[in-house]
Amino acid sequence: MNDEAVLEQQTYLAVPYEKREQARKAIGQLPNGNNALNFDADLGLWFAKTGTPLNKVEPWLPNPNLFQTPTHQDPAIEFAQVLESSGFVLPEPPLFDGQKHRVATVDDKRGQKTGVYCAYGDGHPAGWYQDHRNHSEPQKWSASFVHSDPLTKLHIKAHQANRRTLREITAAKRYKHYAHRCSQAFQLMPEANINHPYLKRKVTIPFPDVKLDKKGRLVIPLMDENHKVHSLQRISPNGFKCLKKGAQKTGHFFVVGYKPLKNGEPILYAEGYATAASIAEATNRSVVMTVDAGNMPKVAEKLKPHYPDSQHLFLADDDRNNKVNKGVEKARESANLSNGHWLTPRFIRDQIEVGMTDFNDLAMSSGLTSVRKQIEDHIEHCWPNLKNKPTKMPFNSIDPVVDSQPELSKPKPANSQLNKQLSPLATLAQRDTDNDEKSIKDGKSSLTKPPATQSKSELTTLPDRIGKHYLAVDNKYYFSSRPNCLAFVDKGSKLQTKLSHVQVIGDLLCIAKQRHWQSIKLTGNKSFKRQTWLQASMQNISVKGYRPDKEDIKQLKALQAKTSASDKTEQPPSYSKKASEPMNEIAQDKATQPINKQSAVKAAQEFCKTLQPEAQKQFMNKVMQKLEHFFLKPQKTQFQNQNPNPNQSQNAHTIKEPHHDRQLEH
Repeated sequence: MNDEAVLEQQTYLAVPYEKREQARKAIGQLPNGNNALNFDADLGLWFAKTGTPLNKVEPWLPNPNLFQTPTHQDPAIEFAQVLESSGFVLPEPPLFDGQKHRVATVDDKRGQKTGVYCAYGDGHPAGWYQDHRNHSEPQKWSASFVHSDPLTKLHIKAHQANRRTLREITAAKRYKHYAHRCSQAFQLMPEANINHPYLKRKVTIPFPDVKLDKKGRLVIPLMDENHKVHSLQRISPNGFKCLKKGAQKTGHFFVVGYKPLKNGEPILYAEGYATAASIAEATNRSVVMTVDAGNMPKVAEKLKPHYPDSQHLFLADDDRNNKVNKGVEKARESANLSNGHWLTPRFIRDQIEVGMTDFNDLAMSSGLTSVRKQIEDHIEHCWPNLKNKPTKMPFNSIDPVVDSQPELSKPKPANSQLNKQLSPLATLAQRDTDNDEKSIKDGKSSLTKPPATQSKSELTTLPDRIGKHYLAVDNKYYFSSRPNCLAFVDKGSKLQTKLSHVQVIGDLLCIAKQRHWQSIKLTGNKSFKRQTWLQASMQNISVKGYRPDKEDIKQLKALQAKTSASDKTEQPPSYSKKASEPMNEIAQDKATQPINKQSAVKAAQEFCKTLQPEAQKQFMNKVMQKLEHFFLKPQKTQFQNQNPNPNQSQNAHTIKEPHHDRQLEH
C-alpha cells in the first residue's frame, strides 16, 4: 500500500466503543494539526476526515467478509412480495442496484408507470418504494433477518454510511452535469407561441421564460433561488409531461409571472404550469410552480429563509377522488413548514361531478374573476393587515422618439496645414448641404417625416399581416385564434401590450417600421424590453429605455451572425445595365483615381501620426464626418432623379471633384 495515498472523501469506520482511544492514537492528526478522527453523533459512527492517510485507517475500514446474510429467506423474494402486495406489477424480480426503477401498478392504464422502487444489496438489504397514486411519501423497507453479532452490525452500518456518501457525491456530479446541459439547451430555445395547442386547451398564455423545443413541446425551466436552471419540464401538445432524465427536480421551481419574488409580498404556490399561469393572470401576482405536490414542501422549505417577511399561500389541487388526497396533504405540510396557509378551489356541485380539481379548471369554467375573488378574499382573511394589494397588470409600451438634430459647430482644424488639407472635403460637404436644402425646398425629397409631424392617417396605418392574425375591436386587437385574449392596443402614437412573447413584439415592431419610427422608447417589464431590444436591434431601430447586459449582446451577435451567414448562401441574381437607364456617377479628372473612402481614411491616419493624441482624435473625427457626408451623395441623387427638369437632373448626377486624395496623402 502506498504511504502517500489519502482519503478523497469523508469515510466512516467500524471502530468499537472500547477501541476508540486506540483508533484515535493510531490515526493521529492531519498536516494542519486537526484531529483526523471525528464522531458523528447522528449515526453513532466514527469517521476519518478527507486527507487522512489511507494506511492509518485500513484496520478500521468496514470488512465485506462479515456481510454474509442468513439463507433462510432471499431478500429479493421478500421485497418482491412487499411490492406485489402494494399493487406493483413486476416484469422481473426487483434489482438491488441502487437505481430507481419505474413499474406499472394494478390501477394504471396501458403505458402508465406510477410505481417506483429502489433497492440496495450492499450490507443489510434495504430499499424503498412508492405508488404516486396512493403514497404521499416513499415507503421504506429492509430485510427481515437480524444479525446477532454486534461487530457485524457495526461493519454493516459503517459500510452503508460510506455507500450513502458515495451515492450523494455521484448524484451531485450528475446533477451538475445535467444542469449545465439543460441551461445550454434552454438558452438556445425560442419563446413559446400563444397558439400552442396545450395553452389553447388550458385557456392560458405563455409567460416569460417559457420556451419551445424542436418537437413543438413547451419547455418549463426549473430553477433555484439564484435563477440557475437545473432541469427542464416538457409538455407535449396533448398534455403529456416529462422531466429531463438524470436532472434534479427536488427543491427547484419556476416563477410564473411578470414580476420577481420580493420579500414582504405574498408568495403563492401551485403545482402545474397551467394552474400557476391561470392564478398569475387572475391576480397579477407571481406564482411559484413546484411541478407536483411532493415537491411543494421542499420548495417552501428552501424559499422561507430567503423571504422571511413574505406570506406563503399554497393553492392545492383537490385530489378528492384518490385514496390519498396528496394535493391537500402536501399543501398542509408546506403551510406548517413556512407558517403559511393553504387553499383549494371552491366548486359547485356540477363542477365537482365532472371532475374539476384545480384553479385552472375553475378559470376555464367560471372565469378569471372567480379565481381572483377566491384567492384575494382568502389572503385578506388570513392577513387582514396586509398592505401590498394587487394592482392591474401594467401595459408594456412602445413609443416613438423624435430626435432633435444637433447643430454642428464649424470645424476647428488643429492647425493651418490641417485646414488646407480638409478644404476639398469641406467644399464637398457644403455642396451636398446646398443640394439637400434645394431639394427639400422644391418638395422633391422622399426622406421620412419625423413621427411628431406624421398625419393621423399615417399614424393608423397597419401592415397586411396584422389583419390576418388579429381581430380588431376599435383600437384593441385580439388573436384571431383566441378572440377572448387581448394581444395589443394601438393608440396611434403608442403601441401597448400586456404580453411579452415574440409573435406580438414582432408584429408591433412591424407596425412601428411601417410608420417610420426610427427610434423607440420602451416601458414595461424586463422580459418585454429585452425581447423588443433584440428584435429592434436586428431591424436597425434605435431603442431607449433598456440597457442590455453581456448575455443580451452575446445573443444579438449570434443572431446577426446567423442572419449574415444565411444571406451569404443566397447569391443575388446578376442584372445587366441598360443604356437607357439613368446612372448616378461621380465624374473626376482623368489624372485622379476614383474616390475611395477606405484609402482616404488610411491616408488621413498616416498624415496625423505626427500630431498629439488629442489632436489626432479631433482630426479623424472631422475627416470621418466629411467622408460620411460625402459618400451619402449617390443615395441622395437617386431622389433627385425624380426632378422633371432633365438639365437639372443631369447636372445633379455629375460632380467635378478636385484632387483631394493626393492632398491628403501629402
